[in-house]
Amino acid sequence: MIVNLKCGECKHIFDFEVGEPSMDKNYRLVFENIPECPKCKARDKELLTEKGQGQMTAWHLGDL
Repeated sequence: MIVNLKCGECKHIFDFEVGEPSMDKNYRLVFENIPECPKCKARDKELLTEKGQGQMTAWHLGDL
């Protein structure tokens, strides 16, 4: 699944193939592929953009 993300380090907005999203036992979002910023190469520092939040909401509602 491709999700719209924002780097928590440099604030660059990008689309990333996260693979299969899931939820852990604490209901935190977990991605199969660890996001990496194409600009600064920061790993696992992603934030969901507004678009990304909508994508994850649609995924979650479709998964119920």
